[in-house]
Amino acid sequence: MRHFMPIALAGLLASVGPALGETIRLTVVAAAPPHVTYVKAAKEKFIPEINRKLAASGKDLRIEWTEAYAQSLAKFTEVFETVEEGIAHVGLILKNFEPSKLPLEQFTSIAPFGLFKVEQLIEIDRSMREKVPALNEAYRKYNQVFLTSGISPSQQLFTTFPVKTVDDLKGRKIGASGDFGQWFQGTGAVVVPSSMANSHTDIRNGVYDGYPMNELLSFAYKAYQVAPYLTRVEFGPSNVSGITVNRDTWEKLPDYAREIFMETAREYSRWQIEIDEGNYKKFMGIMTKSGLKTYDMPAEERKRWASMMPNIAQQWADRLEKRGQPGRAVLNTFMGELRARNIEIAREWDKQ
Repeated sequence: MRHFMPIALAGLLASVGPALGETIRLTVVAAAPPHVTYVKAAKEKFIPEINRKLAASGKDLRIEWTEAYAQSLAKFTEVFETVEEGIAHVGLILKNFEPSKLPLEQFTSIAPFGLFKVEQLIEIDRSMREKVPALNEAYRKYNQVFLTSGISPSQQLFTTFPVKTVDDLKGRKIGASGDFGQWFQGTGAVVVPSSMANSHTDIRNGVYDGYPMNELLSFAYKAYQVAPYLTRVEFGPSNVSGITVNRDTWEKLPDYAREIFMETAREYSRWQIEIDEGNYKKFMGIMTKSGLKTYDMPAEERKRWASMMPNIAQQWADRLEKRGQPGRAVLNTFMGELRARNIEIAREWDKQ
């Protein structure tokens, strides 16, 4: 992090506690560009709404924001640490890039193939944090305060070749980030660690033959231009994004400002859904006209795929239990939340 030191010093000087009528300077960081949903929701909704509520509070406090997106301050693997160190004050994080530091947060990716909706995952995510406090407490170890999760539509699969059955993946190279690569265990595919931002270039250059992402992200990163086959696998919506605040910065904010942050953060997932719903038809129309071919994988094939995999959920839970973390409680709670809503489950990850 040596190359960040000048910015870190400026951030430290800017984050002193505000006096009445003072302007404080906060830097918000994200690795993705601002047209990607989780960043767009923060840029166009979260930040303006905080500013509006502060102006209406009568407390005469305003925030001057520096917005550092598109890897201008931190790469995908650096965002979390950038907030931890106070180089940035607010982080738009992607949890799948932090499987070691935020292992409990991987519960949607290690128990895939649930047919639930994004709206349901908002409720599930909040309920789980009440039932398993360790989910939020994990952030304090890394000098951060967790505000909220962002909810994304189910990842699908974009490839250079048609995928009708799981057998079509055998011997193929698939790019993936973080725990998403586990979905291909047992399929015969070769996983190549990568980031979604590199998918267009890597697929074009033959580094791998496909990448798991949803339709909106494929449009944003132009992956569909080089991977014109979309297989709707329905791995399940994810709580992959989130908003955190540097803990030192948070503790210097007045109580009313913290309340405004927390209150506003509760709408973050809703804003993401609104943005995605507004873009879906438009983006799919453009991609279809460009030659995108789509296929909906049948439920029976999804179940067969899930059954071919090792039980990555129980393996994950067992690893965490050995480290003294409540992996089993998180897995059982998540599966219980799905069953309580009568959600179709391709595999009983906590039982089989």
